[in-house]
Amino acid sequence: MKKLSLVLLSLMLLGCGNKPINQNFAKLLKAKKYTVAMFIAPDCPLCKTLSTPFSELSERYPDIQFLAVYSGTHYEPMELNMYATETKLMPRIFRDYYYEVAGQLGASVTPEFFLLDSSANILYQGMMDDRIIDLGSYKQTWDKLYLNDAIQAIVSDKTPPIKKTQPIGCVLEY
Repeated sequence: MKKLSLVLLSLMLLGCGNKPINQNFAKLLKAKKYTVAMFIAPDCPLCKTLSTPFSELSERYPDIQFLAVYSGTHYEPMELNMYATETKLMPRIFRDYYYEVAGQLGASVTPEFFLLDSSANILYQGMMDDRIIDLGSYKQTWDKLYLNDAIQAIVSDKTPPIKKTQPIGCVLEY
């Protein structure tokens, strides 16, 4: 009985190790040295607010890949296309059907932003900037550009000054 328990415990521990990133997402990450991912949900008001600034940021950094990641199966492709059109979201949308990428990166809300290298190492995770105070509360002006500062740092071959902020948004339910 002790041997069986030991074998089961060993298998459980081996199974709990870091899983490799979703293969299709990993292929996309290899396309460029760096990728910025925004987790989105079409019904999230904060995603609607930040999709246009995210697209504008993508235009400023053409050498960096920008992706919107939609986790789940609640929305049809046409609904995602309508969301992208309405919010002027230009980066392509990656469908994370089974929450693999969300789980592997540790995404918890939408919108949540990640700056990744081509090996899926997280260089920055969190908010785009400090414009959102709380759900439903926005600042009129903001001065902390977390994501932009992280991108500026890696473009200059430096480490991002802030590696993680606490994202505010709609809960990403797995």
